[in-house]
Amino acid sequence: ESIALSTEDPSKVLFSFVGGNPLSGQWLVDLDLPGERVACWSGTLAGDEDLFAAHPHNWMSPGAEALEGMLREVLPQFEAAGRTLCLLPHARHVLSDVQGTINLVRANPGGALEVALAPASLLVPSMLDTLEDHLERSFSTLSQAASFLFLEDVAVDPVHENLVPVDFGEGVLDKAMLRDAVRRHWPEGRPVVLRPGNLEAQLEWLRA
Repeated sequence: ESIALSTEDPSKVLFSFVGGNPLSGQWLVDLDLPGERVACWSGTLAGDEDLFAAHPHNWMSPGAEALEGMLREVLPQFEAAGRTLCLLPHARHVLSDVQGTINLVRANPGGALEVALAPASLLVPSMLDTLEDHLERSFSTLSQAASFLFLEDVAVDPVHENLVPVDFGEGVLDKAMLRDAVRRHWPEGRPVVLRPGNLEAQLEWLRA
């Protein structure tokens, strides 16, 4: 679906992102994709019609069992190919919060499984009033464990009671607060991934 490239060396691929629902039973990955890392969502039991629809079983034992089953099936193939699989958490998916994400990392040390820190994806509209607390928890817990930091802004979708990703400057997140969390917690030199729209402005914001 997309490829993350270095701004300093466009021939360097950080990851190939494979979209869709890994828990659908129809999800396939081409291990010849560019880069050594494949990134994807953790998936949902809501089916493929709406990848970001809420489903209560995602946060109960059926969700955990489905994710564990998918990982048991695909991780040996990634290991054999010398690749890694990096999961991006999302508030409406099986891997939906900070604690669940760090627990997954601790349960799978030294293998082909990685996670990303994507703080905006872990938010729901009700969390915006306490954004600073949620950012602090996300960064302090996951910064050392995550392979890369995915930074984006969000806008509120009142119809579906959800947050949708947008480019920086178009959303509701306090960017100064987010930048402060990055500077205090994110390891220097570890990759930061940005959405492609308005890229120069985002880079300027990070360097300010």
